[in-house]
Order: sequence, then structure tokens, then C-alpha cells
Amino acid sequence: MDHNYSSIEVCAGAGGQALGLEMAGFRHDLLIELESWGTNTLRHNRPEWNVLQADLNEWEPTPELYGIDLFAGGVPCPPFSVAGKQLGKEDERDLFTRAVDLIEEIKPRGVMLENVRGLLDPKFEDYRNEILARLTDAGYEGEWRLLHAADYGVPQLRPRAILVALNPEDNANFTWPEKHPEEALTVGETVVDLMGANGWEGAAAWAKTANRIAPTLVGGSKKHGGPDLGPTRARKAWLEMNVIGTTIADEAPEKGFVGQPRMTPKMLARIQGFPDSWEITGRKTNACRQIGNAFPPPVAKAVGTQIRLAFEATDFHYDGNQSGR
Repeated sequence: MDHNYSSIEVCAGAGGQALGLEMAGFRHDLLIELESWGTNTLRHNRPEWNVLQADLNEWEPTPELYGIDLFAGGVPCPPFSVAGKQLGKEDERDLFTRAVDLIEEIKPRGVMLENVRGLLDPKFEDYRNEILARLTDAGYEGEWRLLHAADYGVPQLRPRAILVALNPEDNANFTWPEKHPEEALTVGETVVDLMGANGWEGAAAWAKTANRIAPTLVGGSKKHGGPDLGPTRARKAWLEMNVIGTTIADEAPEKGFVGQPRMTPKMLARIQGFPDSWEITGRKTNACRQIGNAFPPPVAKAVGTQIRLAFEATDFHYDGNQSGR
């Protein structure tokens, strides 16, 4: 695919959104991530990408980035997560305001930002409207939408709040991606080959019991979270699929294994929608945080593709071709 449309991504993490947007036809002129674990993973998988380790509150864009096609990112979710205190803009980790500051300065053609479902709670309605009002004043037409990862082939219950804001001409050509819930496999179907990779004879039988999609994977923060499958409720759901969720395994079960298996980071990455070719660097705890905090690539691809198609429709109308800027 030609990558005629340019993008900047902030808070890029382990590259879930970046990978999805690449598959949708965007090239990454710059990716910004604060944590070294994320920049290591990005550089390992795409050494040709321009990856910058920086604090978004301190980073200032350079003039060559002005007017870029897409400003994207997944700003930190703790201010809105039900697992936290839901302090919203009062949380020091809230970077939405900074992101909008940068959008007003860079003036991209379009915007795509994602966050946890909690951002769409009624208590944050004024906050959401404030962001949309600023984007409207900057010349965009925007909308929040709740998307479920399982509707786009991801074997996981993962609702995400997505904001897309485009200039009026592009927005007239934009439609949200169609849902395809029938494409989501069960956990067993998704990772049965990985579960049996070391010769475990029970992998196929286990896969038949893991006959549903996974609960939302949780990455946690540097201070909280670790190599497990989340809080008690999530672990119970995993146990119903005959998976022990209190710890993560380094390797798949060996030949002769008896009992309930555990997930490995590679299995979790696949459940998050990463292709096996995308390697999450770092040790187990670190890798699990990266995977759990990632935006599923298939969802980013689905939304990104619709944005690209909107750009192409506008460009075709005015230029008689489908080339980007």
C-alpha cells in the first residue's frame, strides 16, 4: 500500500495504534513516547521510524510538522479509568488538554485520539464538550464514538472511546467503520497453536473449553499492575476458560502437562490483535504492561482506513487523483 498520508502519533506506547495506522495507509513522520520500554519496542520493530522519547508537556513541534495529515495518539487513561479515581482533568496525568494545544498549533488535517470507555461516562460530559468546542473553534468537526474491539476481529472485550475530528470537507466523506463481530475468534481458536507449541497433548481439548473472547487485558502503570490477567473479576472469567490468571507463563505447557495452563506474553499480544511478527521487547512484567496498555491494531486500522478514504475522496474531488499531500 502507498503511504501518501503523513501522521504524528503521541503517547505511542508499544505501537498498537501506529501499526494499525501503517496498515491503513499512513506513514509516521514522528512518534513520541515517554517511556523507554515503548521506544525500545517501536525501534526494534520499525528502525526506519522517527521515534522520539520525550515528555509531551515539554515537547515543542518544529515547523516542518505543521499541516501534517493526521495527529493521532492514545493519551494516558488513568484519569478516566474506573480502576482509578476518575479525576479527569484534575489528574496530573491528563494530557488531553496538551494534545489539543498541539493540535491548535500544528493544525493537522485530521485528528484521531483514543482512551478508555470511562471517558464517555456522564460525569465527563462537560470535559468532552470542552474538547470538542476547542476543536470546533480550530476548524474541525468532531465526534466521540464507543468502539468494541471484538467488532473488528479482536478476540477480546475491549471497549474504547475514540475521537475523530476532521475538517468539514473531509468529515463529509467520513463514515465510521462497519462492524464485523463474526470475525472475532474465541481465545481457544486464537492461541491453540501457541498453547501446543511445546508438545502439550491437551491443547486442542483445552481450546474447546476456552470458547469465548477474552476479558479486557489490563496493563497497569509503572507503580501498579504486573504479569497477571487483571483484577479478580477478570481472573474469574479466565478461570471459566480453564486459564490461571494470577501469573503469566514464560513458555507454553510442555509435553505431559496436566492442569490448567497460563497465558504467555506472545499469546496475550495475539489476543490484543498484534501480529506474531511484532515483537514486544523487555522482560515479562514489562512486556505485559505494554501489551495490556496497547490499542488493538485491527481497531486502529479500521478507523484509520476510514479517515484515509475520506481524505482520498476529498482529494479526488478537487485534484482528480487520490494522492496525499
